[in-house]
Amino acid sequence: MSKIRIYIEKEYISKSIIIKEKELFHKIKDVLRCKNNETIYIFDGFGKEYSAKLEYFKNNILLSNIELIRNQEPPLCKITLGFPILKEEKIDFILQKSTELGAWKFMPFISQRSLKVVVKNKLDRWKKIIIEATRQSDRLWIPNLNNVLKFNEILDKKYSIKFFANKEGENLNNLLDKKYPDVLIIVGPEGDFSEDEYSLLIRNNFLPLNLSKNILRVETASIFAVGILNYFLN
Repeated sequence: MSKIRIYIEKEYISKSIIIKEKELFHKIKDVLRCKNNETIYIFDGFGKEYSAKLEYFKNNILLSNIELIRNQEPPLCKITLGFPILKEEKIDFILQKSTELGAWKFMPFISQRSLKVVVKNKLDRWKKIIIEATRQSDRLWIPNLNNVLKFNEILDKKYSIKFFANKEGENLNNLLDKKYPDVLIIVGPEGDFSEDEYSLLIRNNFLPLNLSKNILRVETASIFAVGILNYFLN
């Protein structure tokens, strides 16, 4: 039987919590269908999970008997995924599945062949998708979400090792000769990186990583890259 989990920001977690916020009240009562006096679980997104007893009142919920039950350190290797701006449903899929597979940070970017338009409220929506995927997958750390960057802004980011997905690249076994505390993997847009962008990646110490002998869709490559790197490194 799966446990019921909710996210509450760590600064609001105390010995008892009163929930008045309409969206969270609705989620607990009508979406998760929690019962009165039921035990539910709270995660703070920073490695801690608590148990709590739930009690309904007219317009709010009381969470009491709050006890810390899990305290998890960050992963040995933090994996950042850089992905190009795509159609909305594809980004939703990348964020959801990559969160389930252990991404630590997301870095959306605009390249020569990616979509160029980003609506301002998209970041808030993406954060909600990430939080929900964290809740559903029983993770304790919520991945970070970077503001949308231009391609050139990614190039000088400091990581222990940096990859870009490329069908002609090296296999992972040949590139990971030791443990790394942080890794950046970026995936090109539909139509791939331009020749100029490839040159810039190589000049800025990005290594070409082969994910498959087949050509992968952007969302497939993104999700698979996070999964295989997390498997090897964590």
